[in-house]
Amino acid sequence: MSDKVHVVVRGDTLSGIAKKYGTTLARLIQLNPHLRKNPHRILPEMEIRISDKTDATDALKISRMVFNGKELIVYSIKGGVLARYPATSGLPANASHLKKLIEEEGRKDLKIDTDYTRPSYQHVKDAGPIPKGDYGLRLKLNMPYDKSVAAGDLRGWGEGGWILEESFWAKLDNLWGGRFGFFLHHDGGNPGTGGCIGLKNAKDMKKLKNMLIRAQTLGQKSVPIEVRYHHGE
Repeated sequence: MSDKVHVVVRGDTLSGIAKKYGTTLARLIQLNPHLRKNPHRILPEMEIRISDKTDATDALKISRMVFNGKELIVYSIKGGVLARYPATSGLPANASHLKKLIEEEGRKDLKIDTDYTRPSYQHVKDAGPIPKGDYGLRLKLNMPYDKSVAAGDLRGWGEGGWILEESFWAKLDNLWGGRFGFFLHHDGGNPGTGGCIGLKNAKDMKKLKNMLIRAQTLGQKSVPIEVRYHHGE
């Protein structure tokens, strides 16, 4: 990948140029030392470097992940889709854990023939899908699983998984609802996962882990996760 150059025309602004090429003002200033003293003083015919060979690694970084109730979509910071993984959240009708909640734990608010994967049940503790909103996943060296036998809690979930970070107000709201955190994990082959995001296939969990490890080694600290359900569901 060769260096990319923008030739300034009348009316250009540095922030406008950054937006046009899908980069940041800070990155342009980093690539163009002559702009550091006065970054807003650009003149027609001036050449501004937009990218260099190191920007190729940006395609391997993750801008965000989106869970829409059916799949987890991983986006590159370059704007493209890196991967799509079938995913689930919430317990379907007749799920074994749903039966356990009703028969062993005495949950009178649940019904065995109700499909709790529907977004309208996201307020239902232990059975409904993860609530819509914004979460975060902190990247660590080698991305160790937060919830697995290896983590020491003896509650391993298939290929393991990671706890999701929330805002202060989201945590407070969940505590009032009797919830203490959500995870992104492999669902272990079980039909549905209450209150978390579960990738359906173990092989996809391994692929995602490798993708996150790669992003972390490139200097990325965290990945935003958006939970967005389709209107009308």
